[in-house]
Amino acid sequence: MGWWRQLFTPAVRVALGLVSLMVTLVLIAEMFTGYPSDRGELVRNHHALVTRAVAQEVARTLSTDTRDLAPLQRVLADARAHEPRLLSARVLDNQSQVLGQVGNHEQGWHLETGSSSTLDNIRIPLLVGNQRWGEAQFVMQPLYPTTLAGWLREPLVHWLAFIAVVGLLVYSLYLRRVLRHLDPNAAVPERVRTAFDTLTEGVLVLDTVGRVMLANKAFTRVDGEDAKALTGRDAAELRWLVDSLPAERRSPPPWRQAVQDKAPVLGVPLHVVRAHQPTLRLVLNCSPISDNGRVRGCLASFADVTELQERTEKLRVALEDLSASQKEIERKNEELTLLATRDALTGIFNRRSLMEQADQRFAEARAQGRPLSCIMCDIDHFKSVNDKYGHGGGDQVIQGAARALSRGLRIEDFVGRYGGEEFCVMLPGSTLAQAREVAERLREDIAATLGAALREHPGVRVTMSFGVGELEPGMADPAALIDLADQALYHSKKNGRNRVTAWRTEDTETAGAAA
Repeated sequence: MGWWRQLFTPAVRVALGLVSLMVTLVLIAEMFTGYPSDRGELVRNHHALVTRAVAQEVARTLSTDTRDLAPLQRVLADARAHEPRLLSARVLDNQSQVLGQVGNHEQGWHLETGSSSTLDNIRIPLLVGNQRWGEAQFVMQPLYPTTLAGWLREPLVHWLAFIAVVGLLVYSLYLRRVLRHLDPNAAVPERVRTAFDTLTEGVLVLDTVGRVMLANKAFTRVDGEDAKALTGRDAAELRWLVDSLPAERRSPPPWRQAVQDKAPVLGVPLHVVRAHQPTLRLVLNCSPISDNGRVRGCLASFADVTELQERTEKLRVALEDLSASQKEIERKNEELTLLATRDALTGIFNRRSLMEQADQRFAEARAQGRPLSCIMCDIDHFKSVNDKYGHGGGDQVIQGAARALSRGLRIEDFVGRYGGEEFCVMLPGSTLAQAREVAERLREDIAATLGAALREHPGVRVTMSFGVGELEPGMADPAALIDLADQALYHSKKNGRNRVTAWRTEDTETAGAAA
């Protein structure tokens, strides 16, 4: 065992202790100050931005054409090619059918149906025309490696290994001769003072009762006194140092506690307030210096973390400003979307948005073989309302009609202002008979309540006429379905108004032949 003792000399043992303190200090500083950075938060924000951008691009692609899935696959492939942290992605519709996928999604996807997103498993609902269409699933690279080989490639591991190896070498050279002469009654050699003066951290070498045996230049810049003037003084006499300690750390002070307990005292925060000088934030670490089991003194280091905390605070403020800006942009985008898709008077879909929704539902009904019905309705004798009560009264009636139609529909149904006093209602999944029942219920409700929209003219009765049509095999586009319902509406108008007419194509042909 002699070679072992020769290898681990006191200088090497103290150097190992200092390296351990330095590595611990780095980790503690990162944990308490958040600097260099909160990696988890940065990765979370990055994942959120990437997946949101890809989901928006997917939604735009689907809103253009849901039948051709090649553009969707290209969007997913491009996203994975340009984002190295994206391992796989999948797009599902409301029936959980896979429309596009890149990567081995089954291997990395662990979320159950309905569970919330995690850091590396993210699901985002897809909205096409303000309607939930499906969801996009993303598997991102985990925050930390899951294998030993992955950890060995981590920059943090490389950084700590470099600090440990270089720190061990440097401290061993600096302290080789220090421990030979470290005695309360002996002077510290000049070459040791020179070695400590090269350190950027403030350092005090104290004896067992807390007297200063050595103070390096970094410490004197904080204290303001010459190193020779400090030699031999009790560290507890440095009022700025004692006043900077937390109240619970002042009796005994950390350097005396380290000597008494024969154990390091680490991470003691110091808030140094000096007259006419900037406030400093220091971290004090005290480690007992031992020789063959006997404590000979204490090594106290003072790390200046002022700049780190200032940068952390600036980063926090910048992130808050960025978050506020992002929320404002999202709010503005929502307002623009609302203005572009809604009728200004009624708040329901305008004609352009109505036709976009109708195109989508028409294509879905064709692809899935589901029924689709349309109700066209218009306010009876609306010109008389305008003439008698003015355009203001006419607007009130139109608004009341929009409210009545909206409250009488299911979640999947939608209504839009087709033009003037005419409205169009689309009923996905409803047959002609079901749509006729809905129209009759709406007609009765409107006949009973719509007159109340003229608040300044009680007792007025206003009615609406309805025409109903159903998707038929020969129809090429939603316009044909709307035209069929419009012809049924014309028939209701022609036969006395305030009624519901449900027609098929053969009914139109029969009526034309009779005419």
